[in-house]
Amino acid sequence: MAKDKDLKGKNLSELGDILRRTREERGLSLEDVAKDTKIPRSHLLAIESGEMDRLPGRIFARFFIKEYLSYLGLSELWSQYDSFLPMDEQVEISSVLGTYTPPPKGFRATSRWWIYAVLILLLGASGSLLYLRREHVIDIIKQPRNVVSVETEVGTDASPEDILAAINGFEDDQEQSIIVERPDEDVSLQVTLPHVEDGEAMKAKEEEEAAKESPKILEIKASRGRCWVRVSRGDKKIYEGIIQLNETKAFETTGEPIKVRFGNVAAVDVTWMGTKAEMPRGSVVTVLYQADGKVVKAD
Repeated sequence: MAKDKDLKGKNLSELGDILRRTREERGLSLEDVAKDTKIPRSHLLAIESGEMDRLPGRIFARFFIKEYLSYLGLSELWSQYDSFLPMDEQVEISSVLGTYTPPPKGFRATSRWWIYAVLILLLGASGSLLYLRREHVIDIIKQPRNVVSVETEVGTDASPEDILAAINGFEDDQEQSIIVERPDEDVSLQVTLPHVEDGEAMKAKEEEEAAKESPKILEIKASRGRCWVRVSRGDKKIYEGIIQLNETKAFETTGEPIKVRFGNVAAVDVTWMGTKAEMPRGSVVTVLYQADGKVVKAD
């Protein structure tokens, strides 16, 4: 931030000079700011030089200045700019929105019969499709389940120990079915055991799901000086501002990557998921912290 403590009484040129020096202190070019804020470079140059007449209208000038101040973390300067760019609501709003003429009285409401017609056509098409494919649907319903029979393995005189041995011989991905027949007693017994996952496999799956759901923490500490940062989670910006010396900011995510743009990367230390991350070289850089623990430079 600029060193000027007394901001009152500054003219537009002096205010623009504060913006320019703040931008340069962070190692940002006009092209960098234009890329991040979507404000044309020529408009940024006009703001920094205090030439408001080069901006396209009062409303757009106020919007561009507010956006630029927020980007640099200098929102406290807005009250100064606001006094130079007063907004006349009667003139400014009408110039943008134009005039509004109410609709004439007595207009007829739009008929909605076509909505019901479309719904009827959709229901009819669905019923016809189901009727044409009825045989396929019936085949799916009647399709028998595949079972594994071990009747020949246990034999007709199988003991309980034989049956247990047969159960232990099943593959993990098979449905377990045992048929035991006693011809002399005219008895046939079939037992089907559902597939049960191996204990270690179930534990590994639970740990994997817990790892996906557990929050992942990104910590940024300004160890060697102040640093401006903009932090986004997925496509949403969650923080933008200056981290002061020895201050730490923490951000949390569960699955979405975190993208951080550093204005002074050499001044900070970053810890991602409990591990100190190696920082790329440069002044203004963008880094992507992925949910799998990888750290990628995104410039």
